[in-house]
Amino acid sequence: MFRMIEVPARLAALFVGVLLMPAMTARAEEPEAPPVHENDLADWDVPALSAGDWAEHELAGPSAPVTSGNKRPSRRLACVAVEEEMVWVEVTMKHAGKTWDGMVLSLGARKPDGKVTRACWGRTGATGTELQVRPPSGGPAVAPGSPKPAVTATGTVTKEKTKAGSTSYECEKIELETQLTSSCCDEKARITVWVSEKVPFRARVDEKVKVNGLEAETTWNGKPTVKGGVVKRQVSSGGSLEIMTLLRSGTDAREALARPDLKK
Repeated sequence: MFRMIEVPARLAALFVGVLLMPAMTARAEEPEAPPVHENDLADWDVPALSAGDWAEHELAGPSAPVTSGNKRPSRRLACVAVEEEMVWVEVTMKHAGKTWDGMVLSLGARKPDGKVTRACWGRTGATGTELQVRPPSGGPAVAPGSPKPAVTATGTVTKEKTKAGSTSYECEKIELETQLTSSCCDEKARITVWVSEKVPFRARVDEKVKVNGLEAETTWNGKPTVKGGVVKRQVSSGGSLEIMTLLRSGTDAREALARPDLKK
């Protein structure tokens, strides 16, 4: 939801923003590499990240079921390196099944636009294996020759104090209602995000809204102004509700996966 506020077709991508729940190979101890897409960091203000920024969020909803240990999964995003032209973000998950146990996904995004162009995957402390980066996910499903879908959105911006764990944050609250109408379907969603300048790992927040890759005609009551991280996010669509809540954050992230000599 962010500089181009993006509403993907698949809700799982909003929370695993990516996040990429890979399949398993025949040998469970060797999880198959997850799929990586160019827009996997579209929700985050990549050019504004500083080395060391990190945030961990608890995930709740159909795309993030509770594990056998009765613990909700969480996802940690950490900016571990800022180079001249590239920003590197490591993704780790807790309580998300054996696939993610001890594993790290490292995403290399271009500094100007946040487009992921490089990636590697491996165990903590090891050297990762380079992955192929695929075209953007979540694009509109429009049959050839069909009219372009109509996409609209309404947004409201207010101030609200929000609690995450034992900490209260002064937040900017952004509420969005979107609708995509095409020859095959009528998709509606409601997205609410609480953003605080006190939280590192900055989210992309702007007035432009995209739904399934299509820019929406948007009416705003107020304008997004706060530059900061996500304290909480709720997405309601198709009868399901996904919730992402801040657990902890900091500015002391260190690289957990050594990157191979990636191809130019």
